Amino acid sequence: MFRQKISQLRHFGPVIVILLISWIASNGFNCLRKWFPWDLHSPLSVINFTIACFWFLLVLYNYFQCIFLGPGYVPTNWRPNLIEHEKYLQYCEICQSFKVPRAHHCRTCQRCVLKFDHHCPWINTCLGYKNHACFCWFLLSSILGCIHALLMICPCVYRVLFMPYMPWKNEPRIDFTTISLMSSMLSIGLAIGVIIALGLLLLIQLKNIACNRTTVENRIIREANDRHREQFIYPYDLGFQENLRQVFNWKDCFRLVGDGLTWPVRSDCDQYTLTREQLEQEVERQQQAVRYKAIRSYDGSFFPLIYGLPTCIHIPYSIEPRLRISQGDYLLVTRRQNYWLYGKFLMANQTMTGCRGWFPRCCVTQHLGTKKKLS
Repeated sequence: MFRQKISQLRHFGPVIVILLISWIASNGFNCLRKWFPWDLHSPLSVINFTIACFWFLLVLYNYFQCIFLGPGYVPTNWRPNLIEHEKYLQYCEICQSFKVPRAHHCRTCQRCVLKFDHHCPWINTCLGYKNHACFCWFLLSSILGCIHALLMICPCVYRVLFMPYMPWKNEPRIDFTTISLMSSMLSIGLAIGVIIALGLLLLIQLKNIACNRTTVENRIIREANDRHREQFIYPYDLGFQENLRQVFNWKDCFRLVGDGLTWPVRSDCDQYTLTREQLEQEVERQQQAVRYKAIRSYDGSFFPLIYGLPTCIHIPYSIEPRLRISQGDYLLVTRRQNYWLYGKFLMANQTMTGCRGWFPRCCVTQHLGTKKKLS
């Protein structure tokens, strides 16, 4: 198990994140050492070093917690306690088990994930029930750590660049090598980029948490409101404060709430309100699905230039997989964009495989007998 967790770090996402953290932190400590040399008799020096170490350790702790805790997975061969409840749940053909409410299958991890939000390449695992809180703490601590690093690096760079031209200012001189100066300036740009990118991501996550939703559930609610004349009642919206507690749980020493299998719901809903809506949406998608035949092969690349610039520019803004197709394949399409289609393979015997994903529209043509009705 430990080796499996360590192996998750051997991926471009964690490698880039760890290098980025180390780069900004090392330059921050270097500037801090030159600006406020370590001195136990200087309260300002001790406070600055303590704060810098605190942010660095907190960022690493929350980051590794996200990876090693994982999102939490649906138990193997899980079934509801009552057989009559099985009709309200989706069945995962790949995992060979029912999906608990709020769980979804991740095609990258090849597991059904509890309270699935999305698969994050930067932590090389999914964001879900167990690691949602520490992911938010990681975002917040990274932003605050970068702000503190900027407060250390920027004054040092300013002094190195401009103090020689202001000899009347009686301030200590800071000596930097050319490499150190360039490294510090690069750290400033990286830190600003991290603050902006993670700040936006944190706002999105907090917005979802305030409504007790995930990214996937936002899409389900949008489709539900399009289907119904009346507003769909989302069962897990328990009010702002309780929604926050469901993730952060400050009332119980930040422990996880529940077991990830059952969830508190509104009084006018039940455990299967959302899953029934999902099943209805899936039936509707299959009834409206259109059959296509592949006229060109597609290798699954994210930026297939050979199919034209518009296809590359208008790629689906989704981490969902791309589907490799070969000429002559039959596909059942359930989602459409101007330049891309989403569907699954349709075998010769009219059965469908579990493989699904996006592929360029220009690689397929609509097949006769387009509608495939499912009972």
